[in-house]
Amino acid sequence: MSSAAFVVERYVCPTIGAILSNLAFAAPIKSLRAAVKVGKLAGLNPTPWAFMLGNTLGWLAYSFITGDLFVFFANVFGVLISIYLNIGAMKLQYYEEVVEASSSIQLIRNKATQKNTQQHDNEEDINPSAANATHGSSTDKRNQDQRSFTSHELKVLCIVVIWILILSVTSLASASKDKMENVVGIAVNINLALFYGAPLSTISSVFRTKSSSSIHFWTMTMNTSNAFFWCVYAFAVLDYYILIPNGIGLTFGIVQVLLYSIFPHDVVDVTVDGAQQFLSNDNEIQTESQII
Repeated sequence: MSSAAFVVERYVCPTIGAILSNLAFAAPIKSLRAAVKVGKLAGLNPTPWAFMLGNTLGWLAYSFITGDLFVFFANVFGVLISIYLNIGAMKLQYYEEVVEASSSIQLIRNKATQKNTQQHDNEEDINPSAANATHGSSTDKRNQDQRSFTSHELKVLCIVVIWILILSVTSLASASKDKMENVVGIAVNINLALFYGAPLSTISSVFRTKSSSSIHFWTMTMNTSNAFFWCVYAFAVLDYYILIPNGIGLTFGIVQVLLYSIFPHDVVDVTVDGAQQFLSNDNEIQTESQII
């Protein structure tokens, strides 16, 4: 192997891979900020962000074990970014549930008031407190049914707990460096495969709705390119723990590109304070005139 090829494989490719990793992690930030403006996740799928947190935590631990600085810098900023994304997704999910519950409660109260007014017009003596009591049980039930945890919170908690258990067992069991590398390597392989494939969790809806709007374009682009460069680096250093998941990620990326090319990616219509706005797949808030 020539010295130029050696430098490209050992240094250039992992450097590009580290840069693309951080760009891929940061890609959904603009989408989240746009969603926060309208108060809805709309077409965003936050599930990959939960796996992103586990993925970056796992690879960070792997870099500590192997002493690989390329892997370290490819994931250390990703931990912080994924925490930000997941907190934002959890807040939006909870906000949507609160708004929905409040709207339902207000609807019940409006119906109760309308019923009392009709009865009063018929010269029936209605006690307002009694009317409220009649519908109070329904309101209380809705308040009780409102979940303490959002679905995304449960996903994030499960992933964090799993990684705490894995790292605790391998550390406290005084396992050798090779065993720790094997355990963490296998675990992070599984997590990374799920992270790369998470956008395909909406594949059934893509075929059903004939729309690829749930596939985030920039995340797909960055992940696919990122996986390619890490595959080259993995071949150079013969690290199959890096090669296998990135090979799977490259495959998933190609599938996503095909889906994105075949099916249209329409904008998502949302209404905020009576104003009609649109959240595009490129995740900019657009007015109606901007998309015509």
